[in-house]
Amino acid sequence: MEGSVEAAMLKDDDDAQMWLPGHALGCYENSVALRSWLLTPGLLTERIRDAAGRAFRMTLLAERADGAGGHLREIEMGRGAEVWMYARTRVPAATLARHPWLAAIGATPLGEALARHGARVRKSEFGYAMLYPEFAVVARALERAGLGPQALWVRRSTFEIDGAPVALREAFLPAIGAAEPHAAPLSGRA
Repeated sequence: MEGSVEAAMLKDDDDAQMWLPGHALGCYENSVALRSWLLTPGLLTERIRDAAGRAFRMTLLAERADGAGGHLREIEMGRGAEVWMYARTRVPAATLARHPWLAAIGATPLGEALARHGARVRKSEFGYAMLYPEFAVVARALERAGLGPQALWVRRSTFEIDGAPVALREAFLPAIGAAEPHAAPLSGRA
């Protein structure tokens, strides 16, 4: 992380007390559009790409050592300058030792990079939590989107590559709930 977020003493999202299963979101989130985004099956990148149309943007923010021998990767996706989703991937040192390619994914979306490994990759069920800026993933997402303090929905999952874990956290910014009405298909895509 950079700037003010780096200096702050922030909690890791694993400290959050309440991660919900997807079927419980209806009790906590009234927006059908936002719930639809949170519950997106398959690759979230594809849905964002389709909804953003020609203005789709994915930005690699950081890809570096995490200080514990592992690896940290941060990206954001959206339409034009608007940030819809911020994601943080943590690769533990043991996983990185077995799969060094995870340190050099670059601008390839994580889901697409993992899909290349086919049957060797398993994904956990998603967990969901409404987290506040005291959590690092939310603080960084808000900073990147230029938004003031507010709670954001975060989706977590773990991928296992040959049994080696990779942790993914995705923070959904407020603009994503209103994204699809603005969709303009990419040329050559239905």
